[in-house]
Amino acid sequence: MKARERDNQAHQLRQAIGPLPESACAWTLLEAVAKPELRHTLEKITVRRLAYHSGGVAPGTLFFCLAGEKVDGHDYAREAVGRGAAAVVAARPVAVGVPLILVPDTRYALSSASACFYRFPAAKMKLIGVTGTNGKTTTTYFVRSIYQESGCRAAILGSNGLLLDGLQRSFGLTTPQSLEVQESLAFMHQQGVSVVAMEASSHALVQHRLTHCAFDSAIFTNLTREHLDYHHTMQAYLEAKARLFSLTKNKFGRSAVLNADDSYYEKLAVLSGDPAPVTYGIRAGRVTVRADNLTVSAEGRHSFNLLGWEKPIRVSLQLPGLFNVYNALAAAAAAWLDRLPPEAVARGLQGLAGVPGRFEEIKTVSGYTVIIDYAHTPDGLEQVLKLLRFKARGRVITLFGCPGERDRGKRPLMGRIAERYSDRVILTADNPAGEDAAAISAEIRQGMRSKPDLIPDRRNAVFHALAQAAPGDLVLLAGKGAEGYQLVGDKAEPYNDRQTVEEYLALRSE
Repeated sequence: MKARERDNQAHQLRQAIGPLPESACAWTLLEAVAKPELRHTLEKITVRRLAYHSGGVAPGTLFFCLAGEKVDGHDYAREAVGRGAAAVVAARPVAVGVPLILVPDTRYALSSASACFYRFPAAKMKLIGVTGTNGKTTTTYFVRSIYQESGCRAAILGSNGLLLDGLQRSFGLTTPQSLEVQESLAFMHQQGVSVVAMEASSHALVQHRLTHCAFDSAIFTNLTREHLDYHHTMQAYLEAKARLFSLTKNKFGRSAVLNADDSYYEKLAVLSGDPAPVTYGIRAGRVTVRADNLTVSAEGRHSFNLLGWEKPIRVSLQLPGLFNVYNALAAAAAAWLDRLPPEAVARGLQGLAGVPGRFEEIKTVSGYTVIIDYAHTPDGLEQVLKLLRFKARGRVITLFGCPGERDRGKRPLMGRIAERYSDRVILTADNPAGEDAAAISAEIRQGMRSKPDLIPDRRNAVFHALAQAAPGDLVLLAGKGAEGYQLVGDKAEPYNDRQTVEEYLALRSE
């Protein structure tokens, strides 16, 4: 997402928040990171806004120079001052003509100042963090559903944006920048929210986007290959995810919620620092919350006995797939930690009918079904395709791509998985960014024995996939989920899989 779009969304959110807060003293905001000799200067500066994109600067702004993968905020410091920045926070000297505050890490400084500017909203609500490779979004939806059934006003902050009742605001990141996190939390607190379920990406944890949030509990769903372009090794990726545990209010135990069936459980139990983590699972010998006596319908929806409370309670999920049983258990375990009644937990789990972009089904008049899913990792794609293979009466047609400028090692792995479970595979673009979509598809093909259809333009590829479908077929559009854009070069072009399907069906008068 481009900087201007982020600025516009941040401006909209500030308008929704209203007048809180009007201003703050620069020293108050930066006392934790600034040198003491700057106190006299900073006490004279009134800050009315924080920004890390020059386009979001207005008079009275405290501007933070963040160095990204492609753009360095230090290069825009003078532009920010020209727009009215009252002071600049930087990691290296820049000539700006206003007070310059040098800090070791501007991302940490932004996180600290943002939390202070918005009066530490995370401390005023129950905050439940969810991390892991797959299942984060659906788990937050289960958490919200459970707490709403328990009488709480609950909201979500994650891949699908800020969700509160009918209000939704997108950010383009699984976890937004720390300024948007604190703005969002302040807004939700102002609206009377008492519980927030928040996704915590590994990037966000390493980049201090959540450092000044205080979580009541930290859920870890699972760990499989992803983001190795950034973290390089699975150990580093694991340690990045595990940082969430250090952000809990209770650092001495009973705040970590772990999947005991995950292959990384033993390592996570150590990294969590929790002597008695809350656990969930199906196969593991001893867990806090368990699903027992599972049955599955022809549509792949599971029913099970939920164990962990005084008496078992029968739960029937509307969301299909064994992976959603685990997502439900993760949310239930967080509820167990809060001593919520099992009846409310069961109602919350059973009441969730769908999650945008996560196994979203569109049944057509022609008799085939389209499934839109965010699956963008080898494990995520395999889990979804296993479910489709179980459900299929006809063929499974899979369309997907891999993001550009990201982990290239997973590309042939995903090609192999798609080929194994599909009758037909179509390779296309999925946020190619600075890479050529056809070149990405060629790397995916290296893991395949058969010849897939190669259609770089995703809209054309979706039209092609649907044109091949016959009654009883299942067509999987994987990778983008509910995303509303296609990242090509440095431009976020409007695009959405569901809208493309609806356009095709309208043209065919279905």
